[in-house]
Amino acid sequence: MDVLLGAILLAFGLLVIYFSTESSGSDNAYLIALLVGIACAIAGGWILLTQVTFALLLKRIGGIILAAIGVFLLIGFPDVVGTYQPAGYSKAGVFIGLVL
Repeated sequence: MDVLLGAILLAFGLLVIYFSTESSGSDNAYLIALLVGIACAIAGGWILLTQVTFALLLKRIGGIILAAIGVFLLIGFPDVVGTYQPAGYSKAGVFIGLVL
């Protein structure tokens, strides 16, 4: 439950920071919103860093990287016949992408 709360606070803080800097205001409401966003981002990051172990964090990052490579192999792997790669390499890329 704490990890979920930390993730929600971090996401909310980053979105508030992004939208407040995009609006480029200079009044007090803008500064208050920016400070609330920074506080939420810091609180959410602190909760995540204290509740999540480093090994779990590395597993999640590794999973995201492998998923990105798999999506690239499924969607963006080139199917060029000729000197660049032999025909049928795209089938191997799709297979490896599905495995990842």
